[in-house]
Amino acid sequence: MPPNVSWLLLEGLLPLFGAGVIYLVWGVCRYAATMERSAFTYRWGEAGDPLGWLYGAIIIAAQTAVRDFTLLSNGGLLGWLCIAAAAFCLLLLVAAMTDRGAASSWKPTLVFQLLTIAVVGAILCLGCVSHMSTPR
Repeated sequence: MPPNVSWLLLEGLLPLFGAGVIYLVWGVCRYAATMERSAFTYRWGEAGDPLGWLYGAIIIAAQTAVRDFTLLSNGGLLGWLCIAAAAFCLLLLVAAMTDRGAASSWKPTLVFQLLTIAVVGAILCLGCVSHMSTPR
């Protein structure tokens, strides 16, 4: 498997979606074990929590920036793009945490979710580019 595909699957997508998948499997197991199905409640939508994606994307961007600054001799352009993307993720995360702290009923808006998907996708692309351009 090419290194960039291996990186994308194991170091990119697994940290972002692994916790959500585990949460879904745990919900299925709880449902299977519940005797009183009519009283069973579970927040299935929490598996796709965009706040968790932002946490993961910040870490992925930081790792990619460090990789670019230390391993590449191209001036670190990818590293600076990763730092900018991580800063944007951090600001989105802080904004969401501020609103969530003010109102316990806070839910991510469509605009917030779309921005999260866009920035996480950009960070994954930067990580793949970094792994394609780095000598083994």
